[in-house]
Amino acid sequence: MEGEVGTPAPLTAPAESVSSSKARDAVTNGGGNVPNWNAAKLLVEHLFARGNTEIAGVEYAVGYRLAHGLTGGDIVDVYHFDNDAVSFSIADISGKGTEAAVHAAMVKYGLRAYASQGLTPERVLRSLDRLYLENNAFEKIESFASVFFAMVDTSRRMMHYASGGHEAAAIIVPGELPKTMAPTAPLIGVFEDQHDLFKQAFVHLPPGTLFVATTDGITEARSPDRAFFGMEGFLDVVEAYAEAPAEMIVHALIDRAHEFSQGNLRDDIAVVAARFP
Repeated sequence: MEGEVGTPAPLTAPAESVSSSKARDAVTNGGGNVPNWNAAKLLVEHLFARGNTEIAGVEYAVGYRLAHGLTGGDIVDVYHFDNDAVSFSIADISGKGTEAAVHAAMVKYGLRAYASQGLTPERVLRSLDRLYLENNAFEKIESFASVFFAMVDTSRRMMHYASGGHEAAAIIVPGELPKTMAPTAPLIGVFEDQHDLFKQAFVHLPPGTLFVATTDGITEARSPDRAFFGMEGFLDVVEAYAEAPAEMIVHALIDRAHEFSQGNLRDDIAVVAARFP
């Protein structure tokens, strides 16, 4: 995982450019053909990638790239609770388009709601899993999601997390190599009455510790010869940019996956990077 990574280019497709350029052409209101691109812009910025709120004790950045259309099934969320805890969420919902976006909204705001009630990350995912299964049964659909959810106590420098089948997450302590944060629970929306499978873990956050997570739009990016960018590519970029600003790390991951696939990225991408000074 050693070696240089090229200087990042501007973010391939930030939320702002996706929403404003495509929404003009493809989103209509109830009148049929009248463009309502402001609605699409609001949806993309608030549901998928809104990371411009300053949080004391955290330097962070988020990135989002839609593969097709105006909506998608990935979410990334950084949220500051009134008790000063900070949550980090990233999820990849099965399917694409509007239906996946509906479930993405349920995941994003479900995580916030359960955590706001004081539940631990393990119980947050267990509660979300129950809601997801009930929703699948009621709507008579088949949907599932990989979900990573972490709560950070910046005063104690501790991150507790639960990962429902979500692999691409890593921690880098200054002077050390990246360490992956292995899943602690199954995929959300798959197993009924298996809540004993849900666990959580924790990591200490010495000054300068970096946290990075992404969806499989990065790790499953493919080269023309069908090779995967993979966890190795993800960790290579994270290690090479370990001392860079969070925003540059987000740009680098998206740009490198874009270069690796020669511009043929077929899945939505969500990325979050956070440093704890």
